[in-house]
Amino acid sequence: MADAIGDALAARWAAVDFTAAGMVPADRADDDKTQCRSWAVYAETAWRGQTFLYWRQLYAVGQFLDIALATLDDRVCAGEDQHDLFDPYTAAVEFFGYYFAGNRRATRALVGTAIAAAQRLPQTADLLRRTVISPEMFDKVACRTDIVDDSAIMAQVDADLAGALAAAGHISETAAERIADRVVHKRDADAERKQREKARRRKNVTSRDFTDGLGGVTITADAEEARLAYEAVEAMIAGVCPNDPRTKGMLRSAAAIARLRRLPFTCACTDKEACTATLGEEEISERQARITVHAICQKSTLAGEDDEPAFLDGHGPISAGHVRDLAQRPDALVRDLDLGALLRPRSATVIPETDDTPAGAPAEPGEDATDTDATDGGHGAGHRPGAAADPARSDDPDVGRPAGLRPADDRGQVERNDPATEAPNPGGTGRGAEVHEHDTGIGIGPGPRASEHTEPDHREPGQPEQHRTGQAESRGEVPAAFLAGQALPSDPYRPSEALGVLVRALFGTCTVPGCEQPAWNCELDHCEEFDQFCPASGGPTCLCNVGPKCKRHHLLKTFLGAANPEDGWVDEQWIDDRGVVWTAITAYGTTVETRAENQWLFPQLAGVSCVHQAHPPPESPPTGPTPSDGAGGSAAGGGLRAATAYKHAWRRSERARLRRARERAEAADGPPPF
Repeated sequence: MADAIGDALAARWAAVDFTAAGMVPADRADDDKTQCRSWAVYAETAWRGQTFLYWRQLYAVGQFLDIALATLDDRVCAGEDQHDLFDPYTAAVEFFGYYFAGNRRATRALVGTAIAAAQRLPQTADLLRRTVISPEMFDKVACRTDIVDDSAIMAQVDADLAGALAAAGHISETAAERIADRVVHKRDADAERKQREKARRRKNVTSRDFTDGLGGVTITADAEEARLAYEAVEAMIAGVCPNDPRTKGMLRSAAAIARLRRLPFTCACTDKEACTATLGEEEISERQARITVHAICQKSTLAGEDDEPAFLDGHGPISAGHVRDLAQRPDALVRDLDLGALLRPRSATVIPETDDTPAGAPAEPGEDATDTDATDGGHGAGHRPGAAADPARSDDPDVGRPAGLRPADDRGQVERNDPATEAPNPGGTGRGAEVHEHDTGIGIGPGPRASEHTEPDHREPGQPEQHRTGQAESRGEVPAAFLAGQALPSDPYRPSEALGVLVRALFGTCTVPGCEQPAWNCELDHCEEFDQFCPASGGPTCLCNVGPKCKRHHLLKTFLGAANPEDGWVDEQWIDDRGVVWTAITAYGTTVETRAENQWLFPQLAGVSCVHQAHPPPESPPTGPTPSDGAGGSAAGGGLRAATAYKHAWRRSERARLRRARERAEAADGPPPF
């Protein structure tokens, strides 16, 4: 009987024509690449359909509850004695539990989410109807806002949350949770206090058993302490030799258990004579001493003048009270840092007055170019208490070529060749902080402090070695201005310390949607490749072109499509007319756009433009060398340099095409996410 019912329901759905919704199967007569694009669009449209159906499901459950509660209310008002053992809410949970064959916990969550969609978060729930957010995303933000119990404040939270999620672009569920946390912290200080008190009571160490003889230990602690502990484990496992056969997860488990039980942590390689492990207590302590956790906030927040939320790297938004507590720790170092190192008032900024292209226009596509993106980041950012970096300033507002892109928000960090040259930062107007607790540090403020460390470079074969520079965080209360002086005067490839920190602070994580690698653990990447041989012909080192990418995604961006650029992706960054930083990735003909997550940390950037943003003339698709397979894109006998030059030229052409399409869409529909 169940099979018959299931077959009948399946037949109903099979009879539905989904082509009107955009779900058009690929044509087998098309080439493989076109079919892949068609199926990608089909899958994305089906995902949006699931979102719409989830909204309909929540609506139906809400209507069910409304009728049941209204019926009870009518009976009570009529004076009937109530002898029912279960109220309508409990009855509804049980009904949908057996109807959907779900456990009580899942069904209770579904009914609670339906109530939230109807009563607490109607504007946010409408994003489900519009397929802007996913079901999982709505479930999580509904949970993050349930601490608010004042109806008037809840209405403000709903409006702010709906607006922020709609404007965020393509983001992950975790990023949506961070947005919800920030809105709650901003709108309801009392809820934040209750949340922290509730959270403190949840601190614990628990143990549970798994199958196959495994068990788990969970430590619940303050966000900064958990982050420091995790990084301490990472510093331990960094000392094993390359021949250790264990996975990263196995190494972390062994290191944590060894430290908790006071046992030695050793390398598991078989050839001890050739082992290069550095796992002595002094070596591990030296690596752990370079760990820094960064927190960013407004200077006025630390002074108690307002309760604007802060951001803790690797965690997300934290309350004003929390960041003030961090600043009071005996191991905290709070620093004032200067965003003014990057900003020039509009009246003082000279823009090149050529017809279409500013000074430093790009050379013709096909010139020798080298994909040498800045790489720096890592889990062990070293630092010296009391050292501050002086953000480098550039006298040339047009370092590098006009990118023709619009940069996305990001956090930046780079490394200094000579940390000893660091000096106190004069004239800082923002607030940054570093905290040192035993072997660890926490950075607090509107931009973290300077730190030095070494990170492996990821370059395509044949590329020259790159220099690195130190990191500092910066921001300041300044009027809308042009961003300039973002690269070091001595080396246009290297971001200034101020730009490095600003980039990392803006993005918070790797710029690839869904990747939650903390920005200070990422490498800095030139979105449009920097030309090491002719800097004026490559992508500039500036906010509209530099962003953090984790090692994995940096390598994927660099090497995917090395033989044929169309097999890889095209990434973009730009600053829109409101000063909002965006990133976008295009693959298989589908583009996803994401707003810089932490733009709220830097209200000073509202309306700011980048001097590199004047658009160059549209580029025509490059004529590449004839590939050996006839598919297009790969150099036949041209060598690595020719193939790389072709790849970069093709990407520049694609970015120009995508920019023009975006401008047409904005003219018709308004700014992204459209």
